[in-house]
Amino acid sequence: MVKLLAGSAGSGKTKIMIEKANKEIENVRGTFVYLESTDKHSKLLNSKIRFVSTEEFQLSGFDSMYGFICGLTSANYDIQKIYIDGILKIVNVGEDKLLPFLEKIEKIANRTETEIILSATIQDEEAKKNLAKYIIEE
Repeated sequence: MVKLLAGSAGSGKTKIMIEKANKEIENVRGTFVYLESTDKHSKLLNSKIRFVSTEEFQLSGFDSMYGFICGLTSANYDIQKIYIDGILKIVNVGEDKLLPFLEKIEKIANRTETEIILSATIQDEEAKKNLAKYIIEE
């Protein structure tokens, strides 16, 4: 399953992601991975959550993020949840390219039985309509 928390800049998406992760960790038997562009919020997460700052991996573009997710899931079969906070900021790509990426990682999520939740700043209403299948409410 792939879901997207979409909203405008400064709307509290990171806070929601952190609160949701800290709440859900109690029900996770496997590994829970939380990705963010920096380690700014790492101390706010439950210590059972594996935090990864992506800045040290120099990810650029959705292809590199796809490879990163494939690497995570192939190296650890116990990953049950992956949260990616600020996906567009991490890969430095516009919101118009997000839909094909979500469709691609949905195949990985289904194959590995991993839940992937992402957040992104989406300003364009047409883009939100195109992403409606994946969007969860804030």
